[in-house]
Amino acid sequence: MSDGSRANPDANAAPRISYAIARLQQVVLAGVIQRVAPSGLTALQFTTLSVLGRHGAPLSNSQLARRSFMTPQSMNEVIHRLERDGLIMRKQHPNHRRKFPASLTAKGRRVLAACERGVGEFEAVMLDSFTPSERAEFLRMLTSAVRNLGGGFADVKKVATKTPPET
Repeated sequence: MSDGSRANPDANAAPRISYAIARLQQVVLAGVIQRVAPSGLTALQFTTLSVLGRHGAPLSNSQLARRSFMTPQSMNEVIHRLERDGLIMRKQHPNHRRKFPASLTAKGRRVLAACERGVGEFEAVMLDSFTPSERAEFLRMLTSAVRNLGGGFADVKKVATKTPPET
């Protein structure tokens, strides 16, 4: 029997964690794109609005870029588009003439709320078989893994204690 004719002994093995996460990232990104497209947004634009909405206070381009996992150049393009579309506004920082922190406009909050509903429905489908405690544990484990790799979520305890809403 040649090597080519033998069954692969790993064919039924569980995937590596990194592979499963990569597949999940692909499916989640596609789902988010589909949910925000009716509002005329890209995934990066939605992420930027979401970061602004969760932070609550105006953020500089560099702060938004870091929190949205983008380069400053890409963030600059996103900000200009969101500002042009009336979803964010930028005002000169009182102490820094060259800084123009961005904040959501009323229109931006409405668009963000519509997108959040769509993304929330998508997440509900993704987590349908999870109990509330499993959802909280899943979020805790994901945020811990990100933090362990230096990717953010410094205050994991604060995040992990918030149970995702039931749908």
